[in-house]
Amino acid sequence: MIASKLLWTGQQMLVALSCLVTFVTQSDAASRCEKHACSPPIGNLASGRMLHTLSSCCRSSSSHHPICSHPLISHQTCPEDSHPPAHMTDDSFLHPDTWWESHSDSQDEIRLDLEAAFYLSHVVFVFKSPRPAAMVIERSTDFGKTWEVVQMFSQNCSEEFGLSDDLKQPGSMCTSRYSSAEPCSGGEVVLRLLRPNSIETLDPYSPEAVARLTVTNVHVRLIRPQRCPVSQSSYAGPTQSPPSAVSFNTSEEIPVSSTYAIYTLLVRGTCLCHGHAEHCVSQNSSENQNQDSTMVYGRCLCAHNTTGSQCEECAPLYNDRPWRPANGSSGESNSCLKCECHGHADSCHFSQRAWISSGKTSGGVCDKCQHNTVGRRCQRCRHGYHRRASLPHSSAHTCTVCWCDPHGTLSPPHGWEGPWCHPRSGQCHCKPGVGGANCDRCLIGYWGFGDAGCRACGCSGGCDPNTGLCPVSNTNNQVLHVPIGWKVPAWDPMFNTEEEVNWSKELSVSALHHTGKCSCKEKKLRNVSDLCHIKHDYAHDKGSHAEVKVKVRKVLQSGNVQLSLGTFSIYPVSWTSRGCTCPVLNPGVDYLVAGPEEPETGRLLVTMHSVVVPWTPRLGLLISEGLRNGCL
Repeated sequence: MIASKLLWTGQQMLVALSCLVTFVTQSDAASRCEKHACSPPIGNLASGRMLHTLSSCCRSSSSHHPICSHPLISHQTCPEDSHPPAHMTDDSFLHPDTWWESHSDSQDEIRLDLEAAFYLSHVVFVFKSPRPAAMVIERSTDFGKTWEVVQMFSQNCSEEFGLSDDLKQPGSMCTSRYSSAEPCSGGEVVLRLLRPNSIETLDPYSPEAVARLTVTNVHVRLIRPQRCPVSQSSYAGPTQSPPSAVSFNTSEEIPVSSTYAIYTLLVRGTCLCHGHAEHCVSQNSSENQNQDSTMVYGRCLCAHNTTGSQCEECAPLYNDRPWRPANGSSGESNSCLKCECHGHADSCHFSQRAWISSGKTSGGVCDKCQHNTVGRRCQRCRHGYHRRASLPHSSAHTCTVCWCDPHGTLSPPHGWEGPWCHPRSGQCHCKPGVGGANCDRCLIGYWGFGDAGCRACGCSGGCDPNTGLCPVSNTNNQVLHVPIGWKVPAWDPMFNTEEEVNWSKELSVSALHHTGKCSCKEKKLRNVSDLCHIKHDYAHDKGSHAEVKVKVRKVLQSGNVQLSLGTFSIYPVSWTSRGCTCPVLNPGVDYLVAGPEEPETGRLLVTMHSVVVPWTPRLGLLISEGLRNGCL
């Protein structure tokens, strides 16, 4: 009656604890790993897995297991097994009267093999028989290839193992703490892999903790049994229930034989996820597949941009810094960072060289760049392609093929295939005398576009691009339309003025970069003082003038010639016998222009003393300050 009541109370406590755990998990699951270290819940690693013992080697299901190579089994028979090893891991509340019993009266072994690496916290045995006089617990971290002794238990450590007792010498591998024959039933053997004094200081995900807690196999050697030292009639059972809340019926017969019998084996641990997961599933199942709630599975459902069965590496596109475990002490997640591949790669790898060269800020190198891109971050167009400025870098069409006229384009370097152009502007590499973005026409002053490029004109001021013939001039008009910065042809009143030439913006700009351009020393404005001390030369020019059409956007000051917004003509003055005009005015550019005028003709002149400065926001500030100071 007492045992039944205790069992019912224990079941009530278990249900209440399960409800609490379920509530905490459900309410916190969505955010527990969000920017924080996290870990799956701890459970019994032996639950749901097969335990192998020497006693079971005679059966076909276990005969090929490595434990059955022990020499002791050659003399064993195989009696009926009414207490199999599975009884050590069944539910103690639902099956309180089941246990495993060895068929050996000298030595036996128990082995648990795991399919992956796990964290092992502690091991608890609850014996039905008296606890062994000597036993050893070993672990393997390489799936049984090598073994390491974790703890030895003996009534006399020095006699059994030649070691000191940790009760006398703390830190010894042997202890007599759990080797007494009493209680004769319900006695516990407990192994803790972490000392109580190190739990608060040791980061559970640090390399030291991983080395200390990782396990793939657990091996228990039961070396020497012992009998109960008290009479059966006087034994009243344990005074307290074991931690697993198992209550032992005091009316049952206390074992007097020297065989081993175990009620419960708890191998407490969790899947190894390095702080990057809060749930684990079976190695061969999906996330949504139903799982046995009592079994601890070994494949992590990774967070923090990590991957792998144990979250031991960064996800394919998240290798911009080295993988690190989470920090269990500070709670930092140490998430993997995404590589910047501009949407042109599906994966990247970490480069120590790139990491060091960047000052340990970025070490990702994109793999197999797509969409005709290359570079560590897929940030450049590959040879034969150039970037389209109108599209973002992440566009799949950001790199477009170079289009270069094969007649006017230089051959690509050795080893290159296809057209050859600048990867950003798309400008093709032209042959001598050839111009245009695609190298498909002659520059001003050149003619005869073909496989050899273009030939220079034999006259000043350009020629027919197809025939090379120079234009015919007239003498009635003294105004010549030529690009600013170009050499003004010599003026001779004996001839008629040259027929007006319409210079396109593209051709004018091209002329500035080729034979015939004059070298100009232009004034520069460094501050307001330079602007205020400008001395304008109002001398009349007696040579021929070129006429330039400009669009006046704002009038700061005017003299005798009244200015207004709109299109206006200015006249660069030739200052050399070659007819050079300076300063240079490039088409399509905004300028601040200050210079002399011809009151008699109403012309605005551009001379060597004029100020021609490209308009910038800083220049606007200088002008505003000059206007306030009254120097303009």
